[in-house]
Amino acid sequence: MIDIEQKNYLRYSFESLNKNKRVWLAEPFGSIKWVYVNRVDFDKLWPESPFEMVKKNYYIKAKFKLKKMLFGDYSIAKVIAFEKVTGRPNIKK
Repeated sequence: MIDIEQKNYLRYSFESLNKNKRVWLAEPFGSIKWVYVNRVDFDKLWPESPFEMVKKNYYIKAKFKLKKMLFGDYSIAKVIAFEKVTGRPNIKK
């Protein structure tokens, strides 16, 4: 499924082929609504299903490092720090 409303479907398709995942930010930073991370970093952010995280009352807070690319987009984000926080995760569909 391609979400053409986000106007990022070419990048999303390319990143999907490379097994990178899109992560939506709970608190967007300026024009950045999501970042792409590699599979290893994605697994750090979701050690189990979001619904299991709700049952266990925790979520993961992360800090990313990324670079602005030539045409205005951003590089693959690298997770440089993350922590488990007590509280209900925000799950949206």
